[in-house]
Amino acid sequence: MSKKVHCPRCGSKRMFFQNPYASTTVWECKDCGYVSSISIEDGNLEKQLKETRKMKKISQNLLWKR
Repeated sequence: MSKKVHCPRCGSKRMFFQNPYASTTVWECKDCGYVSSISIEDGNLEKQLKETRKMKKISQNLLWKR
């Protein structure tokens, strides 16, 4: 069973090899443009990352409304 790879920046599952023939693994996120050799393979961590970003966005919106 292969694990899904998630973007550490936005939590997207749309991560692809930038160059599958390179000697090092470099991932690119199609949603936010993140490029690195680091990716997340834990679904629970992905959910926590998305929830954290959602809460940050909500708190920023509340600050702007004052």
